Amino acid sequence: MKKVLAMLVLATGVSSISYAQDNNATNEKVHSQIIALETAGWQAWKDNDASWSKKNTTEDFIMVFGNGIRNKTASMAATANECKVKSFSLSDFQFVMLNENAVLMTYTALQDAVCGGKTNVPKVQASVNYVKRGGKWLEAFYTETPVTQ
Repeated sequence: MKKVLAMLVLATGVSSISYAQDNNATNEKVHSQIIALETAGWQAWKDNDASWSKKNTTEDFIMVFGNGIRNKTASMAATANECKVKSFSLSDFQFVMLNENAVLMTYTALQDAVCGGKTNVPKVQASVNYVKRGGKWLEAFYTETPVTQ
C-alpha cells in the first residue's frame, strides 16, 4: 500500500512539472509574439503607416492618453499624419496572462518624437491588452503614463 501511494505521489509530481513546463513554454511563445507585434506597431507609428493598426487592432480598439481617448479610426488617422518620430526603444516587459486568449503587457518606452507640434515625453510606461480573435493576437487597449523623473 505504501509503495502504491508513493508511486501515485511521484506520478502526480512528475505530471505537474511537465504541465508547468508546457505552460511556461506556451507563455514564452505568446510573450515573444506580443513583443514582436508591439514593436512592429511602434515601427509603423514611426513610419506613419496606419496599415499596421488596421490589421492588428480590434474593431473596438481604445487608446488612452493624458490628452484624450481615441478609437481605432482616430488612432489610424493620427498615426498617418500627426507625428514625426526619430527613434524609440522598448524594454522591461512584464506579462499577466489573463487567460489563454487575453494578455496584459506593460513595458517602458523611450521615444524621440514630436506630435501635433509638441515634443512627446521622452519616457513612458505603457500598458497594452492583446486578445486572441480568430486565431490571431490583436491589440484591444493601449495606454501610457509619462515618466517625469
